[in-house]
Amino acid sequence: MTDPTPTTGRRSAAGERRWDLLVGLAILLPVVVSLCIAVIGREDDTQLGARPPATADLSVASVGCPAAVGARGLPARATRVPGVPGGRVDVATAPGIQGPSGKATLTDGGKLSVGPGKSVEVGTDGGVTLLDGRGTAAPGLVAGRSEPLAVPECRGPSYDEWLVGLGASARYATSLELVNPDGGDAVVDLEVLGPNGPIEEPALRGITIPGHGVKRIDLAKVAPRRSATAAHFTVSRGRVVATARSTWDPLGNGRVTTDFLPSDPEPATDGLILGIPKGAEQTRLAVANPGADEVRVTPQIVTPQSVFTPTDAREVAVPPHSLRMISLDALLSSDAAKGALGIRVSATGPVASSVRTLVKDDLVLLGPVPELAEPTTAVLPAGAKELLLGGATKAGTVQVQAFDAAGKQVAEKRVEMSEGGAARLALPPKAVSITLTAENMTVRAMVLIPATGRRPGLATLRLRPAEARARIPSVTPR
Repeated sequence: MTDPTPTTGRRSAAGERRWDLLVGLAILLPVVVSLCIAVIGREDDTQLGARPPATADLSVASVGCPAAVGARGLPARATRVPGVPGGRVDVATAPGIQGPSGKATLTDGGKLSVGPGKSVEVGTDGGVTLLDGRGTAAPGLVAGRSEPLAVPECRGPSYDEWLVGLGASARYATSLELVNPDGGDAVVDLEVLGPNGPIEEPALRGITIPGHGVKRIDLAKVAPRRSATAAHFTVSRGRVVATARSTWDPLGNGRVTTDFLPSDPEPATDGLILGIPKGAEQTRLAVANPGADEVRVTPQIVTPQSVFTPTDAREVAVPPHSLRMISLDALLSSDAAKGALGIRVSATGPVASSVRTLVKDDLVLLGPVPELAEPTTAVLPAGAKELLLGGATKAGTVQVQAFDAAGKQVAEKRVEMSEGGAARLALPPKAVSITLTAENMTVRAMVLIPATGRRPGLATLRLRPAEARARIPSVTPR
C-alpha cells in the first residue's frame, strides 16, 4: 500500500506556483496597459491644454441691409473683397416699415451673381435687403446702401454686442430693426443700463422674431425713459441682423433728423472713435460700464500727428453697471483740438461707448471703429467723401483703391501712417466701393460723406472686417 502524503504535497506546490503566476500577471498587466496608453496619449496630444480655434473657408454668409430712412431709399449694392472666387447669392427683400415700429416678412428676390471687383445693384424699393451666400459664394460678401445723411451698415448677424446712447423719449428716440434670416424663430434679449444702474425692462426680454420676419421696436413706446441708456444685446436662439436708428426732434420748428447708431462689439479699455466733424455742436460721449467696479474715463484727442490728453481734460468716474453722458463741447472747442479727427476713449476698465453730435442741425452718431488686419472692401455712396485712417499699431503703409460702378479703378493711393497717428484722404466722387489693405499692421478706417443744399449735414460709415474665413473651435476630450 502506497503512501499518499508525498503526492499530496507535490500537488499543493504546483497549485501555489500557478496561483503566484496569476497574481503577478494581474498586477503587471494593468501597469503595462497604463504605460502604453500614456505613451500613446503623449504622441497624439502634442499640445496640452486649450488650443486656439482653427480657420477654414467660410461656407455660409448672410449680409443684411436695413430699410432706408426715407420713404423711397436707393437700392443696395453688393461686391466682394479681392482674392475670393465669388458666386451666386440668394436675395430676399421685405417692404419698408412705415413709422418707428411694425412688422414685415422677407420674400424671395431671386439670385444674383456677386464677384470681386465690380459692384452689383440689388434692385429694391428701400426696404430690408438680405443676401445669403453658400459654398464659394459665402466668403468676402459685402453690401451697402446709399442714402443722404444716413448711411447704414450692411452686415452679418449679431450675437453679442452693446448699443450705447439709446433714446426712448419724445426728443430723442431709438427704434430697433431685427431681421431673422432663417426659417425658425429667433429670440433676443436686451439688458439695459441707465445713469443709476441696471434697469429692468420686461418688454425687452425674450423678444421673438418669426422665421424670415422683420420686427421694428420703438423704445419710446415699449420702454419710455427720459434719460439715455445703454443695452447689452444678446441672441439666445437663431440668428438676427440688428440695426438701431435714432431720431432727433427739437420739438418745435427745428429740423427732425435720423441716423444709424453704430454698435460696440465688446467693451474695452481703449476705444477709438473717428469722424469728429468740424463745427460739431452738442457733442456728447456716452460711456457704459458693464463691470462691478467703478471705472475712470479720460477722453483724448486724435490728430494726424499724435494722440494726447489736453491739459483741461477731466477724468470722469463711471459707477458700476451704469451709463454716463460726458459733454465734449469745451474739449473740442479748445485750441489744442484744432484739426482733430477723432476721440480716443481711455479707461481704467472695459467700457462701451458712442458719440452723439449735431452738424448743421443734422444728427450724427459715431461708434468705436474696428481693427482691420486683412484686406477690406466697403460699398459707398457716389458723391463727395473722404477717408479717415487711424489707430495704426505701428508705422507702415495703407493701400487704398477706389472703383466705380463698372468695377474700373478710379484711384489708388498709398498712405504713410505713423504709430498712433491719423490721416485723411479725399475719395473720387465716382467711387462706389473701396478696398483697403494695411501692410504688416492693423488700422482703423471711417468714411465721411458730407451733404450740402437745403438739407446739409454729414453721414458716416465705418469700415468693418469682411468675413472670408470661419473660426472653428478646437474640442479636446477631458
